[in-house]
Order: sequence, then C-alpha cells, then structure tokens
Amino acid sequence: MGRVGLVRTLKGVIIFLAVMAAVCYLVIFPQRVQEAGGMYDMEWIVTPGIAAVSLSAIPVAIALALFWRICTEIGRDNSFCRRNARWLSGIGFCALLDTGYCAVGTVTIELLVGSPIWILGMGVCMVGLAIALAAFLLSHLVLKAAELKDENDLTI
Repeated sequence: MGRVGLVRTLKGVIIFLAVMAAVCYLVIFPQRVQEAGGMYDMEWIVTPGIAAVSLSAIPVAIALALFWRICTEIGRDNSFCRRNARWLSGIGFCALLDTGYCAVGTVTIELLVGSPIWILGMGVCMVGLAIALAAFLLSHLVLKAAELKDENDLTI
C-alpha cells in the first residue's frame, strides 16, 4: 500500500470511529443511563449522568481531530516532524484525561449504586492507559526521527 492508500485508509478509519463514537454518545450511552436510573430507582441522576457521560466525548473528538492532522502530514510526506510528535502527545493527554474521567465515573457509580459496572470501567481504563502509553512512546520516537531528519538535511 502506498502513501496515498495508507492515508485514505487511516482517514476512513477515523471517519468510522467518529461515526461509532457519535452513535455511542448520542444513542447508546444516554439510553443505558436512563435504563440504569430506572433500574436502581434513581431517576434524579439521569440528566446529570447523561451530561457527565457526554463530557467524555470532548477528549475523544480532540484526539480524532489530532489523528486526522497527523494523517494529513503523512499525506504530505512529512511523517517525521515535530508537529506530529506534539499531536501524538496531545492524543496521549486526551487518553489520560478520558481515562481519569472514566475512573472517577466508575468509582462514583460504584459508590452510588454498587453496580458491577466497575469491572467494565476498569477494563476501559486499562485500554485508555495503553492508548496513552502508545501515543507518548510514538511521540518520543517521531520526535527523535524528526531530529535525525533535520540533522540529515543539514548534512546534505
């Protein structure tokens, strides 16, 4: 697969992820919060719960936008640049922020209703930490590659 094909594939995946996130945040999550509110006889928490879950969409949207920008740079044949390293760090920070938010939400739900949802929440937190770790590692490697590229450009 060439560079153009890779960029198209990556951007297609970003669009797919954005659509899936929109379905989750607009349909599935609000419905699950309403069901949980009714199941645990806590209707008073439905609206704040939906608002709290909706806030976690912000880091996800920012991370997808940063990933789109990285793909655009790859399309320009500028994969190893300082901007991509910064944007990868931004994705890592978004993942950490969302992971922390998820952990707080999981603990809050456990304290309020004693639901076994904490098992799923901890799994989501582990995935978020893995994404953050990968993004920070890739950021470091891209930065090192950009520095080597700059040195090489000066040598020639």
